[in-house]
Amino acid sequence: MRLSDQIAVITGAGNGQGQAAARLFAAEGAKVVVSDVDRGAGEATASAINAEWDAGRALFVAADVSEEEDVRALMETTATEFGGLDVLYNNAGIWFISPDGYIPGQTDGPSPLLEQNIWDKTINVNLKGTYLCCKYAIPLMTKRGGGSIINVSSVAALRVGKGASDAYTAAKGGILAMGRTLAVEHAPLGIRCNTIIPGPVETQMVGPMTDERRRAAGEAIPLGRWGQPEDIANMALFLASKESSWITGASFVVDGGYSAV
Repeated sequence: MRLSDQIAVITGAGNGQGQAAARLFAAEGAKVVVSDVDRGAGEATASAINAEWDAGRALFVAADVSEEEDVRALMETTATEFGGLDVLYNNAGIWFISPDGYIPGQTDGPSPLLEQNIWDKTINVNLKGTYLCCKYAIPLMTKRGGGSIINVSSVAALRVGKGASDAYTAAKGGILAMGRTLAVEHAPLGIRCNTIIPGPVETQMVGPMTDERRRAAGEAIPLGRWGQPEDIANMALFLASKESSWITGASFVVDGGYSAV
């Protein structure tokens, strides 16, 4: 029970990495607020946790992290229902890709071709969403005497692969940089902030990838396999727990060696 008596908010917890983290955090004793823009997926995750452990271990709150009022309501509900907040896992994210390559107005791409609507949506969910969640979570953590913020970047912030995704790369690079300022600014309050940098992970986000591109990515991973959501959730658990109590402002690459090639 590494998170006994802890209260955690996990965004984008309806599936993939967020869902894996929600189930793992609950198994380790935390009360978990499952948040997602997809109501059906989020409710299913919370229901599964409550059925496996005990009623009230998980609570679903619908929220679009790019909307300030949604985020404010998410944090207020967390405080009202569970009494505060100890862990914020900023997992929600989007990436506009297509198996057919770049499509004007529909997919991410190189800046000269990238339509502003895709840029705005990508930045708003990935980067602005992280900022908004921190904005409303930090006061709750301060009242509890500290806490742990876990942000999610991407190897896209570290290396360039085939097929430019300038909006996604910019958002994930911003998250990586912002994590350091959050850590330094709020360390005196007992609030830590660290960033996970996942490599290729089997989630719905990469579903639109072509078989050829998936194969190429897999062949570039020294450990010989794509990551699973549980691989990222295990790192998040470490950063949420007291085992990482002297770690802040750090970034952790979890990619099977992909970025080392």
